[in-house]
Amino acid sequence: MKKLIFMFLTTTFILGGCSSEPSQLSTEDIEGLSLEEQTTAIVENAKLFEDFDLVVKDNSIAVIYPTEYIPDSTLVLDDSKESFPNVAMTLVEHLSVLDANEIVITSYEPGELDDLTRVSALFNKDTINDLDFEDWKENKEKFPQRVYRYSDSYLIRGNIWEKLDEEIQGEIGNHSKNEINSESDFWNYYGRIVE
Repeated sequence: MKKLIFMFLTTTFILGGCSSEPSQLSTEDIEGLSLEEQTTAIVENAKLFEDFDLVVKDNSIAVIYPTEYIPDSTLVLDDSKESFPNVAMTLVEHLSVLDANEIVITSYEPGELDDLTRVSALFNKDTINDLDFEDWKENKEKFPQRVYRYSDSYLIRGNIWEKLDEEIQGEIGNHSKNEINSESDFWNYYGRIVE
């Protein structure tokens, strides 16, 4: 199966060209694969990072990736490729073809004893369906903080939040939002804990 995914991604790369924005896979591109294999193919095709873990339970997806070399302010609020706003919105857009009930994106700091969540966000199916990804792409350079407003829930770990300057904190507003999905066990676990 890995050979099939590799051949597909290679073909997609060759046919899609070498643009800086990877082409989004369609449902036809990943037809016949399990949900986990589809998710893996989509995340690998997005080319945002090489090292990541996936959790697929029922119809919920968590993408968990390390960010040990990214400064806090760049990770939390920046328009660079490695910033959390860019990674989260790109993954949510690409994963939207799967019609998942909820998608959790979690960045973490690998540690000797524990891996600590740095920034995470939850997007549920209704939110994903309502997102205007073209508007995001046009305005992300000026307003990367919108990712936090777009999400159903988010968490910026306390020690990360406290290190940010007041201007960045003011642009985001708060270190967390958990109004809509506080009942979601999937979010409450994979948005906060890295195994």
